[in-house]
Amino acid sequence: MTSDKQQVTSQTSYLTWEPIDVEVWHRLAIDQQDGASVEFLGIVRGLEDGRPIPWLDYDAYAPMAERVITQLIETARRRWPVHEVYVRHRVGRVPVGEVAVLIGVHAPHRDEAFAACRFLIDGIKQDAPIWKMHGHPAH
Repeated sequence: MTSDKQQVTSQTSYLTWEPIDVEVWHRLAIDQQDGASVEFLGIVRGLEDGRPIPWLDYDAYAPMAERVITQLIETARRRWPVHEVYVRHRVGRVPVGEVAVLIGVHAPHRDEAFAACRFLIDGIKQDAPIWKMHGHPAH
């Protein structure tokens, strides 16, 4: 378990072209001081703007997106006593039902964990240069 924790704690990239493996987050050991583990999963739904879609395409300006996410994590760590933060965001084509973004937070109490998780997803959606395009099949 130690190697997973070290690997995730020192994440070198938050963006991925590959499906997000939620189990990587679940395998992280929770610190004995932690009483809360919160995760947010953004899953591609089959309707966008009331129209059925088969996928979403995500594009990003990766260097800036990575920097923004790093800054958001650093800010969350300063604001709340979080012990572990895990962020993965898909780029490329993501089919309906697959995870597009995962935010995970371990903290001593649920209020801090929920607040930090909410701060991170809101900050990523607002500030990170990651764009989604609705997939519409050709007729």
